[in-house]
Amino acid sequence: MKALRIHGKRDLRVEELPAPALAPGMVLLRGGFTGVCGTDLHLYVEPESYPADFSRAATLTGARWPQILGHEFSGEVTEIGSGVTNVKPGDRVAVFPYHHCGQCLACSAGHPTDCEHMAFEGMQGQSGGMAQCKLVDAELCFALPDEVDLALGALVEPMAVAWHGVGVADVHPGDSVLVLGGGPIGIGVYFALRAQGIETIIVSEPLAERRAALERLGIDHIVNPLVQNLQEEVFRLTGAHGVTATIDAAGAPHAFVEGMQCLAVGGRMVTIALYREPIPLTRPLLAAGRSIRSSAVYSRTDFREVIGAMRDGRITLDGDWVRFVDFADVASAIEDLHSGATMKVLVRTPALDGVPLRAEK
Repeated sequence: MKALRIHGKRDLRVEELPAPALAPGMVLLRGGFTGVCGTDLHLYVEPESYPADFSRAATLTGARWPQILGHEFSGEVTEIGSGVTNVKPGDRVAVFPYHHCGQCLACSAGHPTDCEHMAFEGMQGQSGGMAQCKLVDAELCFALPDEVDLALGALVEPMAVAWHGVGVADVHPGDSVLVLGGGPIGIGVYFALRAQGIETIIVSEPLAERRAALERLGIDHIVNPLVQNLQEEVFRLTGAHGVTATIDAAGAPHAFVEGMQCLAVGGRMVTIALYREPIPLTRPLLAAGRSIRSSAVYSRTDFREVIGAMRDGRITLDGDWVRFVDFADVASAIEDLHSGATMKVLVRTPALDGVPLRAEK
């Protein structure tokens, strides 16, 4: 089979590998799509920024680099191992990429995605998404309804990140929300907010290409913080009260400060983004009962709810915000992500010889 493996810094290779062998409790997947996100970008550009030593075997999976890339992926079940009951051959699935030990303090507290020994597919797992045939633990597979195709299924993981952040924000119909950053996670936040009945949604995004995509999605309140005063715009749109919550999907310290300044009395800042530089916290930012909450990754419940939202048409590919590429174009697509020239990339899985795939884009 063909697979795309990462060997090191800026070293991606399309390779011919043996197809994985089926094992008890596991399933084999073919086809589908794989998303490329900021994690993949950093793995490619600066793998040394991660605390893990990818040359050593991961505690839970035994995997080390080179690794098949991609943790946001979908596929069609071709075979199931003994003991598998949750999916069957022919099912189309989205993959929950996290492995956890089930025994550490985080796991015991109900936070398996914060497991001390956490590993996930596409970095230190059994198989990332960019392979013609993927061996995956059946418990990580979420069946997709007929209304959700494999391309949308590959977006369940990043949309779950956004969905979880909106849950942490604890907003309700009648509330107003500022979203910092109009990239894929920011778009996911917008979808999740609309699904929760939030009508006043303001998105701050400095890049023209992204603002154009937001306009195509039909977002009413889009602010260019490079030329507009964000706080003035927010107060104008909220009757001078400020927003109930700010959700940061940008990760820029100056944007964080502006987002805090836009909060109403008792407002909440939710951080989804990662910050490469320190955030300047001052007493005025924390005045008026404002609070800061962090949102990291997602839960299995988030996965199920996102799939349900996709089934109901509340999360879509409308607005032309996704670019489709093949294995050979992944490296250049990642460079485009790095420069900001591309918003979101989905990688097509090539068909196995003589085996057609469904739901291709």
